[in-house]
Amino acid sequence: MHGLTIPLISDDRKRFTEGETALALSEGVTNASVRKPDRLAGALAAGFVVLLLATELVLTLPDETDSPASVASFYAAHRGFIIILQLLGFVAAALLGAYAWRLRSVDRVVATMGMIMAGCALVPGLITLVIAMVADPSDPASAAKWNLLEPRGDDILFAGIVLFAGAVAVRLGRRLPVLGVLALLVAVSCLARLVLEIAGRKRSPLDAIGPLSFLILIAVMSVLSFLGVLRAASDDHE
Repeated sequence: MHGLTIPLISDDRKRFTEGETALALSEGVTNASVRKPDRLAGALAAGFVVLLLATELVLTLPDETDSPASVASFYAAHRGFIIILQLLGFVAAALLGAYAWRLRSVDRVVATMGMIMAGCALVPGLITLVIAMVADPSDPASAAKWNLLEPRGDDILFAGIVLFAGAVAVRLGRRLPVLGVLALLVAVSCLARLVLEIAGRKRSPLDAIGPLSFLILIAVMSVLSFLGVLRAASDDHE
């Protein structure tokens, strides 16, 4: 009788171990099944990136250092095309705002900062649209006056990006460290650009790094939304 005790205990332990393994596998499957892909959110973010690139790359606008005559002549010559591009830019901002709205299920602070950023994104386009409408080569003063405001519109946009990227870094970076690091890079580069602008220093590299890193951030978030990785913290414990 005693000789049968050890095998029985071993079988019990085996069944208990197998039960633990099955439970662990079940939990792993459950955690994977928690993912809820938001394909609409991913499509909105991807649409923003594609549309913004399309509108920004097709035409280079004069900057604030160009002469009033050249600014007025350029805008007058390309008036219709510039107006179309700005309207498409507004559509891109709307897509960004809609994506931010979808993020409210992930984190309300991030969603709020994203919608503020989308509003800020309208400002540069509105200024450009006004320049295109008032441009008159025979009287370039109005176009020149509005053209001097273009950098301020960009400053507002960069401030909005800093708010959004900072919120992503702080609120989502703890759960998604790689996303947090990328968002922090975006926030720091755009903030540095703003500081240099206020100080009147050259900012040429940051004028490219800030927007490019921001587009990469939105593209990465788009993929994470498609995959269902970008979700509310409470879902991780279900």
